[in-house]
Amino acid sequence: MTLLHSVLSLVLSWTGLCSVLYIFSTGLVAVVALWTVRLLLRHTWYSHRLSCFSKPQTRSWLLGHLGKMQSTEEGLQQVDDLVQTYKHSCCWFLGPFYHLVRLFHPDYVKPLLMAPASITVKDELIYHHLRPWLGHSLLISNGEVWSRKRRLLTPAFHFDILKSYIAVFNSSSKIMHDKWCRLVAEGKTNLEMFDHVSLMTLDSLLKCAFSYDSNCQESPSEYVSAIVELSDLATRRRENILHHWDWIYWKTQQGKRFKQALNTVHRFTRDVVQKRRTFLSQQRETETQLDVALTARRRKDFVDIILLTKVRQKEYKQYFNSHDTTASAICWTLYNLARHEDYQEKCRQEVMDLMEGRDGQEIEWEDLSNLPFTTMCIKESLRLHSPVPGVTRKYTQDMVLPGNRTVPAGTICLVSIYGTHHNPTVWTNPHEFDPLHFDPSNKKSQASHAFIPFSSGPRNCIGQKFAMAELRVVVALTLLRFRLTPGVNPELGSSSGRVRRLPQIVLRAEGGLWLQLEPLNRVTQKEQSDK
Repeated sequence: MTLLHSVLSLVLSWTGLCSVLYIFSTGLVAVVALWTVRLLLRHTWYSHRLSCFSKPQTRSWLLGHLGKMQSTEEGLQQVDDLVQTYKHSCCWFLGPFYHLVRLFHPDYVKPLLMAPASITVKDELIYHHLRPWLGHSLLISNGEVWSRKRRLLTPAFHFDILKSYIAVFNSSSKIMHDKWCRLVAEGKTNLEMFDHVSLMTLDSLLKCAFSYDSNCQESPSEYVSAIVELSDLATRRRENILHHWDWIYWKTQQGKRFKQALNTVHRFTRDVVQKRRTFLSQQRETETQLDVALTARRRKDFVDIILLTKVRQKEYKQYFNSHDTTASAICWTLYNLARHEDYQEKCRQEVMDLMEGRDGQEIEWEDLSNLPFTTMCIKESLRLHSPVPGVTRKYTQDMVLPGNRTVPAGTICLVSIYGTHHNPTVWTNPHEFDPLHFDPSNKKSQASHAFIPFSSGPRNCIGQKFAMAELRVVVALTLLRFRLTPGVNPELGSSSGRVRRLPQIVLRAEGGLWLQLEPLNRVTQKEQSDK
């Protein structure tokens, strides 16, 4: 009886388990089926609402343009084709999952970028994948949270604060240029720009924003390498639809590499901020009452706002990473001037005229407005090689565009900065480097929102004045000290004249951006004598 009872118990247990599994699997199938039906209905609805926009040829009704977006040189050429064909906009479907409107004309871009921040939302296609990296920073946050952070941080970019940073831009540039001179003396005249310039912009950012001297320009930076890898991995993730689900992505090799690079970046930023916080704490303990009064009256700079207010610690991550966009802008400006010797020489002469009669070789705040042609060349480079190729937005209400077109609420709007800057209906010879595009006499004929390297509207780049000041200082001092010509990638053996652009989170170059450097002896000798 005992044996029979045990067998019956086992059979009943197995039957019960099978029943539970059957019920569970049936429920799971029902949930998946319901989700699929909802997804297809949503796809049908968006397809109908977006029929007012032209649609490039798709792989199928269901797959849409899935797999057609490329973060490569060919991907940028594809944008050129879209602009040539559709002039201002087109719709784009990434399977039934994402519904986009791609825009590349000022008249269509303007109402979207100028929309109130209260109805503007950062979408999940791009910014969701950056959240583990940037946290809930100003770049990613929405609504009242964004408004509060923007109001709080805006004073840190006041002109009075920026003026004090010019000395840092000069000193960080000098460190980089001295290193270049040492390399040239060793016979290494062919240098990759992104490696050097990224370290220099990181160095200046840490000194300006966190009063921290990292000495990062004198040794390889694990942090900068991790930033490059995160940018690459985030771009790859966007292109693989299966990796958009966290529960899949974090189990992949790419997801594990992303976490490793993320740990490196967060460890670096955490250490810098903790050291600065400790210093400020010790400083407060030794301050007299007079010191406290003076501190209260002094305008708060970035580090004060981040560390001495209630801004969450995650907020500073975005600003560490912002050095990368400035580095991209500097590198592409030097590249464009290296390819156009006449413009390079004209900029150099402008800087030399400005410096005439001075003992030192430093750019001052007042000089920035006295470099008109150099500034024209910088802006033209920002147009031709925008550090950020595009931005995406979603809106909580329908958005009306020219031509009786309406973007329904919830649609992702991909504002193509690259496409707008290369639109032949907006710019003459859009693929040529022509600083006269920004001649003051041409400004009246330039359409509003034809030039948007820092985006526009209420959610534009908060650090654009900082970036433009650093750009002018670094470019001016580089031309004063070096003559630049296109270099050769030693691995490919090809000239930088045939560089392949690499549009990731910021615009880079495949295999790096190589330039040939020739020190200008008259400047080098004078600086040596000054020492």
